[in-house]
Amino acid sequence: MEVASSNLEFHADRVAEITDDEYVAVTQETFIGHAIDEFRDFDPITEETTVYYLYATDNAGRLVGVMSLRELLNAPEDDVVEDHMMTDLVTISADADPEHAADDMAERDFPALPVVDADGFLVGVLRTDDMLEVVEEEATEDILKSAGFSFADIEQSRSSAILESSIPRILRLRLPWLIVALAGGLLAGGVIEAYEDTLEAVVALAFFVPVIMDMGGNVGTQASTIFVRGLALGQIDDRNAMKYFAREGLIGLLIGLIIGGIGASAAYFWQIDEPYAFELATVVFVGLVSVCVVASVVGYVIPWVMNKLGFDPAAASDPLITTIKDVTALLIYFGLAAVLLAELL
Repeated sequence: MEVASSNLEFHADRVAEITDDEYVAVTQETFIGHAIDEFRDFDPITEETTVYYLYATDNAGRLVGVMSLRELLNAPEDDVVEDHMMTDLVTISADADPEHAADDMAERDFPALPVVDADGFLVGVLRTDDMLEVVEEEATEDILKSAGFSFADIEQSRSSAILESSIPRILRLRLPWLIVALAGGLLAGGVIEAYEDTLEAVVALAFFVPVIMDMGGNVGTQASTIFVRGLALGQIDDRNAMKYFAREGLIGLLIGLIIGGIGASAAYFWQIDEPYAFELATVVFVGLVSVCVVASVVGYVIPWVMNKLGFDPAAASDPLITTIKDVTALLIYFGLAAVLLAELL
């Protein structure tokens, strides 16, 4: 029986580097009863490891057959494995690219596949759990590449690649969009100044400005992150972009209704002794709903536009989203407040 610990290498470029060595293998001349005993004695190092198949090899260690656990338990114990094993094997090469192997496994309904070297020797097992990690790593790499980061060495970790970039390169990538965010902040400050009289009349409005702006930022960041990831994975393209834009707008509306209801309730009961409690709650509700919808939509649209224009969507999106949603939210918030609370001004 072959048992060893699994070792998932970060950003492996060969299947052999993510192969799990926790499996049960016997020679093809082994009696069924003895093979069952091997299963009983199997003690995986990783508790989550589940073994589904018995792998049969020749005396040299080459893979020659496979049996499922059900087939093994149903076979007479006095028979040998060779009499019941399947010889029409589906295997993965140890030298295969992990991303391509993940695609192959996605097309097959097997929880694990044996990995063999060029000479047919069994070197391990590839499990769907390992493939999920590979897919996630590849997706994250694609997202970083979409942000303008590249890798000279495929084995170098993503964080090391970022940390080792030259200072001028980092500044060129990040500073222009931070300047855009600064301009947006100044513009948002101008909006607040324009409604200074409204704030002075109803001081409670100021309490909810951070809530409005922060909630928009959180929703926008979620939307842009989801979109950039989908774009990097090829799940979003010209054919389905509008469908996702509309869907995200609906999601933003639903989020806004829930968050807005909570925020409005808090505003009402907080200021329940004031004559303008209901009007304030209405302003907070509409403001939160509006900012969630706007942030969700621009969180998708801005990365798409930046990608089409040839800019780095991950680096450029957040500052532009922040600027648009802040200014829009404040205009709606204070504009509505100026109308509903006009008698207090």
